[in-house]
Amino acid sequence: MSAKKKTCDIEACSDVSKKTVSREKAGKAIKQASLNLGVRDKVTKIHLCAKHYKIIKKQLKKDREIERLRWG
Repeated sequence: MSAKKKTCDIEACSDVSKKTVSREKAGKAIKQASLNLGVRDKVTKIHLCAKHYKIIKKQLKKDREIERLRWG
């Protein structure tokens, strides 16, 4: 039995998914990175290939740094 591999949920990308992130956490970062999701609205997890995960991870890091500055 071979398990079906998931593909990246970014529009026009057909690479194999390497990481999964929550839509709530990554939604803003995806918009800021000028990427478009090719999935339904009710999806709670987003599958990302290594290339797109790297882009989103950098954006999430920037967002966390800004949040920390707000704390004080």
